[in-house]
Amino acid sequence: MFSSPLRRALKRGLKPGGDLVEELRGLDDYVITSKNDAEAICEALTTLPGDRVYNARHFSSPLHELTGLFQDVEGRQCPAFEELYEEGLPELIRIFDAMVDDASEEEVDDLLYVLKILAMYGSFEGAQKVVEAAQIPLKPEAYMWHVILSTFSEDHPQREFVIQSLSDPLPTGFMAIGLLDCATSAAINGAFDQHPFDSPAGTQMLRGWLEDPDPEKYSYAHSATGALPFISNPPRDELLELAMQHPDPSVQLEAAWAAGELGREDGLNMLVQFCLDVNHSDAAQRYLEELERTDLIPSQAQEESFQAKAEFSGWLSHPNELGQAPDQLEVVDHRQLAWPPEREVRSMWLIRYLMRDDSGLEEDDVDCGLVGSVTWCFFTYKMNQRPPEDVYAIHCYWEMENAELIDETEVTDPNEYAGMLSQWTGDALENANITQVAETSPKLNVHARFVALASATLNGEDGWVVLDGPRSTWYPQSEQPSETIDSVVLKIHVGRQLLGFEDEPDRKSYLVETAPRRTPEEYLAAYEKMLDDATNASSRNQKKLLGNHSMLASHFDRYVDSLVDAREADRNEVVIGTYQRLLSAARDACADVQEEAFDSFGILGGAFDAYVDALKAQHRDAEITAAVEFFEPFWQHNLGYGRLGRAAYLAGEYDLAEPFFLDIRDGMEAFYRSETMSMLAEIWFQRGETKAAADLLIDCLTQTRRDFQESEYLSDRKMFAESYVAHRATYLRLFPGGEADLEQQSLPVELK
Repeated sequence: MFSSPLRRALKRGLKPGGDLVEELRGLDDYVITSKNDAEAICEALTTLPGDRVYNARHFSSPLHELTGLFQDVEGRQCPAFEELYEEGLPELIRIFDAMVDDASEEEVDDLLYVLKILAMYGSFEGAQKVVEAAQIPLKPEAYMWHVILSTFSEDHPQREFVIQSLSDPLPTGFMAIGLLDCATSAAINGAFDQHPFDSPAGTQMLRGWLEDPDPEKYSYAHSATGALPFISNPPRDELLELAMQHPDPSVQLEAAWAAGELGREDGLNMLVQFCLDVNHSDAAQRYLEELERTDLIPSQAQEESFQAKAEFSGWLSHPNELGQAPDQLEVVDHRQLAWPPEREVRSMWLIRYLMRDDSGLEEDDVDCGLVGSVTWCFFTYKMNQRPPEDVYAIHCYWEMENAELIDETEVTDPNEYAGMLSQWTGDALENANITQVAETSPKLNVHARFVALASATLNGEDGWVVLDGPRSTWYPQSEQPSETIDSVVLKIHVGRQLLGFEDEPDRKSYLVETAPRRTPEEYLAAYEKMLDDATNASSRNQKKLLGNHSMLASHFDRYVDSLVDAREADRNEVVIGTYQRLLSAARDACADVQEEAFDSFGILGGAFDAYVDALKAQHRDAEITAAVEFFEPFWQHNLGYGRLGRAAYLAGEYDLAEPFFLDIRDGMEAFYRSETMSMLAEIWFQRGETKAAADLLIDCLTQTRRDFQESEYLSDRKMFAESYVAHRATYLRLFPGGEADLEQQSLPVELK
């Protein structure tokens, strides 16, 4: 009988010694349609919870992977869905019940994932389990609760049951926000008469969110405001006034909509005013459309240039971009362009934004983006220092690349395309090295199918040559903004061909040398003020200063350099003193702040290596060991193991370091490229386990050589070659005269 890839993977993974997580991860985008596949999933579920294995390499478990398969069903009409509904959901409920009372943190996350699937499939028993878990409550601050409960806000058969069951008492934590948004969405669609938060307890919670001064909780205030049209008076009007006076404009906008929904003129007037603010005009106009009052939209807000700026502001404000509205917007170029591939004439806008720095640590953020085709800004390309034609060209090339009409390849073997250098007929090039080749689709109707880019030197000046037949062009590095990457020059050249730009601009005239606005002492004063605020436990900004994305973290190295230069301080003392102040502040902080501050990606994790190196330079090994022991509970992953193991190794605590390195070897797929493997080999060698040390290093060298040979990218090859050289040096240091052994293993001096 035919066996599908899924069933074969399940069979292998469920064998003694099998790895179900590894097997299921290998299926990629497998779509489940057949009843046989669904039956195999249900049969696999019967083996759980079992010994409750957690796969550290993939940060996953068999339960998580099997639960995820319920999302991969083609649709509700296929045979697999009915089988999973009838047989799979009861298994998930059974597993949930077996694990919930003593679940670890990772297992709780898996159980929330199970609840998500139970909610998606729509059974009453599944909805009962969601309610039961919410009433425990099971990790009420988890964001997953919003995902789970949002499922019930649409046309869900168990919506009324879930919302009513959780209305009294109302849930706590972020779960409450999930229920609030779910209920508000249902109320907007006319699903029920009384909102669950239309009660004394509910309005008290709404007030708390509206009055919370923490900017990180402003989204809660936004959710609270959305519910106000469905709250009874007398509390409604008072809460609405709080929302309209809220410090966050997005909450004010939501309040204006809520007031308009209730027929209040002040809400409509507020929306009209927001229409004239480019940073909020899009949202205000959408609200007026929803209220069927587009007649109130001011004519100024409908002008093309205004709408272009509003569009760009909305894009910049997205959390994936700047995350907030800019302080200024300015149209720097506007023209009609025949945009490929259809050559449809479009109105295009280049808009410069300004985001002022209020920290005292950075310069104002200024750059330029495009509106008219795909709204976008390349934050690292310094578009504000390029002529408009080059900016349009870069965007055009990028869009064609995304449309798979241009295929750009990083050249791994320059000799493969060396013949294209003959297309250059100007003065002799020196050190020419082809790095990129672009293949253009015939649909773009450009002169050359293949265009290559080479870095080179011409008449003593560094730059790039684009090899494009008679259109081959030299681009001096001095005419490009600093830190321009090679591929940008290729984009400029090909994009200009696509858009028909022929005249070469004066690129140097667009370059801007921005002088720092602050003296070193002003910079140091700003950092130290921020450091004082961070170490003040009563500071409202402490989480911002010590948590993720902390400016104290991103400026740690620069602060150290500045202090050493300006005050002739000892570098190691500065590093140690600053780090210990931050560590002390984090230790004294509340749990929410500690969670982010102690994270390996947080402020203390980012500066940990520098701190350890400074302690080592001052022979303070005992303090290194203490730091390792302190952070070990917080850094239970490969990045943490590497940092902690390296620190223990430098402190000479080999017995402490070895388990971390073994965790990396056993849990990291590309462990053989890690510098920690050389350290592990050193530990084994010093302990007399010379064969194990040699075997480990030879294995690392062999696998790294394989990766190098299989890689298609020069950047990866360079990284692999560096790892190879480091491991080889370790081998020869431990085993002098070992060149013959390496040669016997076909391990050359360097990878080429």
